[in-house]
Amino acid sequence: MTTPTRDELLAHTPARFRLGRNLTKADIYLWEQDGIRLIVKDYAPRPWWVRWILGRAMVGREVRAYQRLAGVPGIPRLIGRIDPFAFAVEFVDGRDLSHFRPGELSLDFFDRLLLLVDAVHRAGVAQGDLHHRDVVVGPGACPHLVDFSTAQFRGMAEGSPVGGFFRAACTSDRRAVLKLKRRHFPSSLSEAERLELGHLPAWYRAGKLLRHLLHSEAAKRKPHR
Repeated sequence: MTTPTRDELLAHTPARFRLGRNLTKADIYLWEQDGIRLIVKDYAPRPWWVRWILGRAMVGREVRAYQRLAGVPGIPRLIGRIDPFAFAVEFVDGRDLSHFRPGELSLDFFDRLLLLVDAVHRAGVAQGDLHHRDVVVGPGACPHLVDFSTAQFRGMAEGSPVGGFFRAACTSDRRAVLKLKRRHFPSSLSEAERLELGHLPAWYRAGKLLRHLLHSEAAKRKPHR
């Protein structure tokens, strides 16, 4: 399976799968040719400063994550980098979690999702900002993870700041999965999972405090009518 070129993308306009939510987000396309379906993530339509600064960095980070995760079941296979602003991965035939109501999926799905996240972490990658749109329910109701634009990587020196970011991202991923599990099956968490979810990491508490202070300051500055 070969990576489509930029010229092929321009000559055969792929179906737009998802439009970037803002100027800093990539457009996502479904590329179909000769029975092969790929997902193309492309920053080329973004303004030049987004393409060359943010886009190139995001594409490089995501390609690196998929390379590290090659062979992990539940991770789409990287097809290749198209150019500095775009890359392609195999298409997963399914829908993301935002399309499912509580109770539509089995409880086992979320246990398998947690195992998948643990496998990703063992491979040295943390998703870092996992939410329901990053989880695809694939064939056989198997969980798949997509979108590693915010990925963190295990550093060579575990005591370094980079190692700290990676561990924090791993914690964030696990908490995100437990929250998804609780949303779909409110009474399903084990005692250990409830304790894990109830224990707020120091960085999370600091972030909440900072957001509270910023909101309070904004409210003070808001003119009264």
